[in-house]
Amino acid sequence: MTTKSNFKRMVEEVENAPAYSEEQRRAEANIWAWNVSSNFRIWDELAKDCRNKTEWNNFAKYVLKEIQEYAEIMKEVKK
Repeated sequence: MTTKSNFKRMVEEVENAPAYSEEQRRAEANIWAWNVSSNFRIWDELAKDCRNKTEWNNFAKYVLKEIQEYAEIMKEVKK
C-alpha cells in the first residue's frame, strides 16, 4: 500500500468516526504521527541537500505538489 493510499484510509477513518469521539481523536493523531511528521522529516533531509536557488525552487515545487496531492485526497474523502 502506498503512502497516499494509507493517508486516504486514515482520513476516511477520521471522517467515519463519531464527531468528537475518542476514536476520531485517535485517528487524527495517527495522521499526524504517521504521515505529517514523517513528511516533515523527509522534507528536512531533502532541504539539506539544496545548494543553490534552482535546487531550492525545484524543492519548493516538489513539496507544494505533494501538499496539493494530499489536499486533493482530503477533498475526495469529504465528498
